[in-house]
Amino acid sequence: MNKLIENEDIIWNIVNNLSIESLFNFIKVNKLTHQVLIEQNSDKIVDYFANRLNQILIIYDPNYQDDLLIDYDPITIFNFNKTGNPIVKCSLILNQLSPFLDKLKNLKIEDETKFELDDFFNDNPISLQDKSKILINLQKFIEIDNADFQNFQIMNNKIQKLIKLFIKSLFDELKICFTNQEYSIVNLIVEALNILNQEELIVEFFKQENKFPLDFFPETIIDINGGLIEDSLINVLNDLDEFINNKSKIIDECFDTQLPVMLLYIEPIIEKNLIQQFLTKECDKNVENVPQIYYYLFEIFIPNLIESKNVGEIYFKLIGNFINLYFEPILINFLNQDPTNFEIESIAKLKDFNNLIKEQDELDKDVIYKNLLGEYYNNDQVKTNKFELLTNFTKIFNSKKDSTSNEINLKLNFEILNKNLQNLKSFINFEICYSIIENCRIRIKRYQMFFYKIIELSNVDQIITREKINQQIETLFIKMLIVIGQYHMKLGFEKAIEMLKKYDPTEFKSLENLETINTVEPLIKFTELINIADLIQQMVEIFYNNELIVNKLIDKDEFLNTSNQTKRTFESTLDNFVANGLNIGIDKLMDEIEFLFNTLQLPNDFNPNLKNKNSNMVQFNLGPTKCSEKIVQLLSNHINLLNGSTEKGIIDIFQQEIGERFFQIIVKNIKKRQISTDGAIILISDLNLYYDFIVNTLKQKNITPFFVGLKEIGQIYLISTDDSKELGKLIMDLSKFNGIFKQEEIYEFVQKRTDWLKIKKDVERAMYGLGLTDCCII
Repeated sequence: MNKLIENEDIIWNIVNNLSIESLFNFIKVNKLTHQVLIEQNSDKIVDYFANRLNQILIIYDPNYQDDLLIDYDPITIFNFNKTGNPIVKCSLILNQLSPFLDKLKNLKIEDETKFELDDFFNDNPISLQDKSKILINLQKFIEIDNADFQNFQIMNNKIQKLIKLFIKSLFDELKICFTNQEYSIVNLIVEALNILNQEELIVEFFKQENKFPLDFFPETIIDINGGLIEDSLINVLNDLDEFINNKSKIIDECFDTQLPVMLLYIEPIIEKNLIQQFLTKECDKNVENVPQIYYYLFEIFIPNLIESKNVGEIYFKLIGNFINLYFEPILINFLNQDPTNFEIESIAKLKDFNNLIKEQDELDKDVIYKNLLGEYYNNDQVKTNKFELLTNFTKIFNSKKDSTSNEINLKLNFEILNKNLQNLKSFINFEICYSIIENCRIRIKRYQMFFYKIIELSNVDQIITREKINQQIETLFIKMLIVIGQYHMKLGFEKAIEMLKKYDPTEFKSLENLETINTVEPLIKFTELINIADLIQQMVEIFYNNELIVNKLIDKDEFLNTSNQTKRTFESTLDNFVANGLNIGIDKLMDEIEFLFNTLQLPNDFNPNLKNKNSNMVQFNLGPTKCSEKIVQLLSNHINLLNGSTEKGIIDIFQQEIGERFFQIIVKNIKKRQISTDGAIILISDLNLYYDFIVNTLKQKNITPFFVGLKEIGQIYLISTDDSKELGKLIMDLSKFNGIFKQEEIYEFVQKRTDWLKIKKDVERAMYGLGLTDCCII
């Protein structure tokens, strides 16, 4: 026997298969076993017991001094986490738990319903918490006492069954006490269950006993128009506060700070009941309500919650984090959809407007067709159907003479043109642009009102930053500019400019009295359109300053900023349309002036016949001609069209262009006339009238020299035939003509004198030193 014990391999094989109790008994068998295990292999046996304790996280430290004065019992036997003598500690644990281990060995649980737990504890008056600790300590010991695997399995099965029965009895008692609202007793039971690591079951029990009502929320908080019913939302949140606050009080009494029951209870209510099942459905009805709903969660719901002892100081912050966590998909969806929805709504509004304009155009044309049919066709056969109207027109053209058909066609085009001109300023609609800008402003205010306040109010982890909201506002501004610019103003200007291009001031003059021509209607209407566009641009500028610059969302001097770039593109596009349209408008104005020159300027205006058939002198008016007066009146009615509707620089350019082009037409008109010395007085009167208009009405100093030069041109027609040599010298003196005309141009003017053939030789000799007739070669 002794030889076997002295064999280390054999003895350690025995040790590794013994329970802790059996091992201590084996050490005590005789002196030899004690000597071999304790004295000769002290380090090895110490490591053996240290490894056992390490399984339950008790550390062996050879330098650690155990407190030998502590009076351990079955409840406190594991109240340490470090030892310097694992053999002694294991022996102490075994001694303290032996009475219960012996009972466990002999325990037979044949019928769980008849088993009395108090028998196991000898009816000792110990608390539920202490009973839980004893059972847990037994479980720990059995966990490290697993060398004898067969014994371990038996003991482990018994302790697990015993703990299970004890837990069941605790929950049965917990239910009774909870039902009776004996929350102080519930607190003790919870503590016992908590010792037994039943946290999840405790929370689940509380949830089952305090289920969230299925009919808690109303059917809806959205009205029939998709708007949020604020009072309904506030009532819902107040009711939810009352419900949660009531449960919070119960949790504080029952659980104190033992378990985070409040958070585990309220999180699924916020996630599933409040947000997923209720608010998500309500937000889907109208995504524009999302900011307000989100705001009220922080403004009303969280502030009305009472403090939770169970959670502590971070309670409100954690509730806010829950809301952010589970509301985030709704917010992200809103932030993604809102600019797009704004764009879609605005474009749809513009399409409706364009369709309305088209329908009105068709109705206007139908009325015109019908009225003309009434004049030229049997009234009984006049139809309202447009197809039939056009058919009737075809019949008319086939049946009437060519002159009548041409007259009908001319009147038809004239009436349609007039109607189009009347509608030209409606191509850009101020009201609809205002509504789009206002819609954008409301959305931005909604961001500022709700999201900014949440950022300022809450101390939660923000899922939406101020930078994100600012970026969202910029996106809305950019889309607003694109919608108004590309989908409305661009189309309106293109349509208006196309109409300007097609307008021919000479086409319908047979239907008008020349004496009544005071304006070029397309230009008048186009400037009205410019005025509307300028008002819209001013609104955009005010919006830009108030919403983006004042609130410091962007720096207006930041050249590469997308908002600034889009705004510059918007403005330059409008400027280009205005410039293009005005240029065409000036063309039409000049065409009108040329038409007046060609029709009202009589051939004898500047070459009057002063003698009648009887060789008597005829009196004639010395003032400006009717033509010049009409032209000045026409110009006066147009030069100030842009005043108050655009920048002064554009007005100056507009007026200067009119002045320069007018100058060119006057020159062209003079070169077409035959001018006598008597008619020169009338020409000078006209030129003085033009000069007076330029100086006193147009007031553009840059072009005044042109008209000073024109006045000097008038003087060359006053010189008599006898002074032809002096006329030649005058032509050579370019300073007389204000440096406006070259010598060749002045020569052309002189050729328009009625006595040119008489004075030609003297003029050329004065200019060139000889006349063409003096040339020997010729």
